[in-house]
Amino acid sequence: MINISLDISRKVDPEHKSAILHIKKMLDELGVKFFIVGASAIDFVLDYLHGIRAPRRTMDIDFAVRIESWELYEKIENVLLNAQGFKKSKQKQRFEYGETIIDIVPFGKVSDDQNLISWPPEHTTVMSVSGFEDAYKYSTPIIISKEPFHQIKVPTIPGMVVMKLLSWNDSFPERQKDAQDLYFLLLQYKYTDIIERLYIDNKELFESEDFNDEIASIRILGHDMAKICSNRCLNEIIKILDKETAEDSSFRLVIHILEQRYDFEDVLTRLQKLKQGLEEI
Repeated sequence: MINISLDISRKVDPEHKSAILHIKKMLDELGVKFFIVGASAIDFVLDYLHGIRAPRRTMDIDFAVRIESWELYEKIENVLLNAQGFKKSKQKQRFEYGETIIDIVPFGKVSDDQNLISWPPEHTTVMSVSGFEDAYKYSTPIIISKEPFHQIKVPTIPGMVVMKLLSWNDSFPERQKDAQDLYFLLLQYKYTDIIERLYIDNKELFESEDFNDEIASIRILGHDMAKICSNRCLNEIIKILDKETAEDSSFRLVIHILEQRYDFEDVLTRLQKLKQGLEEI
């Protein structure tokens, strides 16, 4: 039986759907595992599944492809370049399909010990893929087409927050939008079918937060993030939040979030509650 709640087939932009299905077919034929990440994944999960309008819409689609070699990435490039409607952009990872921008970002064994990838042969274009493995392992399938039936995987919201926080930190100060996306996800978690968990499974936690569903939900989000993270990943995100919320912090993360005109103390409190949730598991 199809789980209708995870069906976005009628909501996706037709050009986006066409691009996704073309690339999915190609990756399936090559035996390449992938999931959709970035702003388009936020649209799919929050807007299309939960009815929560994302703060910024995108015409980009980011594919994270789990590969073992750069030779396989070259095969992916060649197949796309020979496919009707696809064009290569100047950026190493970027393609175009009509008005849609498509990034094909590799992760897996092509990354180094610091979770960095660098494109051969020059190795001058470097990108962080921190958190990708953890988010992929716990990604969730959603229906992109019913006739014919096709599913794609996207990160869970906890996986998205992990990826956003690590991306922001690894690329500081360039990735301010990651900080803002992260905070948006924190604030919206209470609207994603979590209330039942607060009343049934986490009554003491809920009561300890004076029944503030937003704050309590952020702590639960921390729990959920901790459950999908490897020890290395968990230690890294706790270390980042320690640095960004301590009394002697320069509050870089808070300041980036404040560009959206939130209150300083409100932002700091919610980041501290996220950290508390991470450390409770």
